[in-house]
Amino acid sequence: MILDPTLFAAYLVAATVLTLSPGPDTMFVLASSASGGPRSGTAASLGISSGLLVHTALAALGISALIAASPTAFDVLRIGGALYLLWIGARALRDFWRGLDTQAPRSSGEQSAWAAFRRGLVTNILNPKVSVFYVAFLPQFASPALGHVPLQIVLLALTHIAIGIVWLAILASLSGSAAQAMARNPRVRAWLDGVAGGVYVLLALRMLFLERRPA
Repeated sequence: MILDPTLFAAYLVAATVLTLSPGPDTMFVLASSASGGPRSGTAASLGISSGLLVHTALAALGISALIAASPTAFDVLRIGGALYLLWIGARALRDFWRGLDTQAPRSSGEQSAWAAFRRGLVTNILNPKVSVFYVAFLPQFASPALGHVPLQIVLLALTHIAIGIVWLAILASLSGSAAQAMARNPRVRAWLDGVAGGVYVLLALRMLFLERRPA
């Protein structure tokens, strides 16, 4: 047996509660769904999940612990992620202002879905809080007595990712379908871009001023 059944049951409850709690990933998927519909939101959720796979590998290799222990590495990732979010937000707000004055054709769904995937992937990888979270949270549910602790951490992380994929995909489908229906009106479409841009900017400010390395 690789995982302790009692610890794993407790982990399932904790991971589910944490996943369902509103946070940056939820807000990012909602913003992507608002600006690009359900395909964009789903692509964003898959990008976020792919970023978590990267963090899983880093945690298993011990690199996440080094990031958590290094103020410089932590801040470089944090500031880089915030600047990327600001750039995304600025582009969405630009589309908002343009949409109020013109009815320019929008990107194809395939392009917006790919962009959403890429943005979800990059923003998640550049969020050092995820590395710190995996370093601090996952080992609590691993049993050294069973051995293969890195493998246990990987399995726990994959479980968390699977729960997240299901939840974020449902969220993207529901919110994206509603946004897609409203977006038939060009001015509503523009306002949805504005809301998405505002969310991205708020996430960037949150990363800059609230997601600091714990002392």
